[in-house]
Amino acid sequence: MTGPRNQILTFDEQRASEAAFRGLPLDPRWSRSAQAIYYGILTHTHGRDIVEEAALEAVVFLGGEPKTSEEFYASLA
Repeated sequence: MTGPRNQILTFDEQRASEAAFRGLPLDPRWSRSAQAIYYGILTHTHGRDIVEEAALEAVVFLGGEPKTSEEFYASLA
């Protein structure tokens, strides 16, 4: 893959991109284009689980106690 595409990802490509963002291993049964997407995302994420990190960023600290974003917004009501 050499640049951005203006088309919908195939099922394989969707699975590969999700796996890369979650830090999951590559499935050798994926198509070459799906594997290229996987490695392209992995290059930028350095193998980190980006989805989990985003969830962790939703944690808010109030008074030294970690709270989820839902608990934080409920405490404002």
